[in-house]
Amino acid sequence: MKVQSAVIRLVLRTNKTLANGMHPIMLRVSFGYMKERSTGYCCSASDWDKKAELVKAGFPHAVEINKIITDFKNKIIARRFQFELMGKKYTPEMLLDDNRLEFSAQSHVYKDIMERMISEKQLDKSTIAHYNYSYNRLAVFLGTEHFLVNDLTEHRMLRFIKGMLEEVSEGTVHTTCAKIAAVCNYAVSLGLLPAEDYCFNKLKYAKLAKKANRKAYVDKDNMLRIRDYYLRLMTTGDEEHWTFRPGAEKRLLNRHSLEFAVCFWLAMFKLNGSAPIDVALLKEENLEIRHFTDANGHSDRYYCFDFKRAKTGIDVRPRIVCDRLARAIFEPFLQTCHLRDGYIFPIIQNNKHSLRHQPTYEGQKRAVQHIAHATSVKMKQVCGEINSVTEDYNRRTGQHLPLIDVASLSCYNMRHSFAMAYLSSPGANVNSLASLMARSPNSIGVYITQLNKDHDLIESVARIGI
Repeated sequence: MKVQSAVIRLVLRTNKTLANGMHPIMLRVSFGYMKERSTGYCCSASDWDKKAELVKAGFPHAVEINKIITDFKNKIIARRFQFELMGKKYTPEMLLDDNRLEFSAQSHVYKDIMERMISEKQLDKSTIAHYNYSYNRLAVFLGTEHFLVNDLTEHRMLRFIKGMLEEVSEGTVHTTCAKIAAVCNYAVSLGLLPAEDYCFNKLKYAKLAKKANRKAYVDKDNMLRIRDYYLRLMTTGDEEHWTFRPGAEKRLLNRHSLEFAVCFWLAMFKLNGSAPIDVALLKEENLEIRHFTDANGHSDRYYCFDFKRAKTGIDVRPRIVCDRLARAIFEPFLQTCHLRDGYIFPIIQNNKHSLRHQPTYEGQKRAVQHIAHATSVKMKQVCGEINSVTEDYNRRTGQHLPLIDVASLSCYNMRHSFAMAYLSSPGANVNSLASLMARSPNSIGVYITQLNKDHDLIESVARIGI
């Protein structure tokens, strides 16, 4: 007998396997002949309930997926009913016509929406890396890579932000939330997310995650304390006659050790306040050891580095005297860099030449971000110990030696710390600082913090000598 009404069903296309090994969920319309539309979702055969036309309960986000695909099916059924009510003839194509947005079954999966937005807007690699970072943070927080944009509720995002603030800088939290907000806004524009369900309607992440204090820095006195901490940790003896402590070099070569964290921190400072990515990309070919003689005829060896800033491509040329500190930082790595294709620090590669991530610039940045975060966490521990010693000294002597602002501590502080340490030295000038840090004199101000303490103001004027 001829069917007078279209049969509309949700089916699992088991004869088609996607790259992830699953099968697509299709909306099938049979009316004289068969036509199908993808719902944008997929699952394995064992997770599909053929009779109920639903994803089984054990599948990730089964409730949300079932609601979306069932709503889509019901919209098509309602459209069929309208045609039949008006006595109009229709075809499967007419029922599945997706020219109108309300009949779209686009994927609600966050990653799919994000990748569609990236492709449509043709974003640059650096921006894409930020979007991928925000997605990865969300995936870890939610415990699945297949979460939906609908899962990002205000309550969940509040917990997500508070958790991040305990692990990373406020600037990172702000950037991460901005990228999530962009994806959600894009989903709203596509009609995939109701505007009233946008997670940042009331939750103002800019207030919870204020812009990082870009002026935060570690003052010169505390940088000296960090230097002394490292020398005690790694070496024994005096400046002229010293050796590495037993096992110290081995621990240093482990990029997850406390020794490596302090070393990496000091290396950024010694390399003219270079960014973590610039230090990580340094190779043996970027270094030459030379001798220089001063006006008094005294000769010293120097580590002479020549490289370009990854961010701007501008030349950076640190000249570091080969004293006890510099040798304790660089020598163990220079002796083993042949095991890492010439990379001085074991961040991009380990000693088996293997890459920690894909051999792309984005992969390298992810590896560096991981190490930079681990370094910041360990340095907060170290600086907390240094603060305890300083506080005890202040109590005993009645002095007011400055403490390190542990809460604002991050690898980004190093550029500011180097700039402020340089400007506190006799004969310092902004033009020389700009040259050292590979910035223009007009823009070097971003690394200079205005003096606000009485004794700083007094000492600065006293240096004038008039």
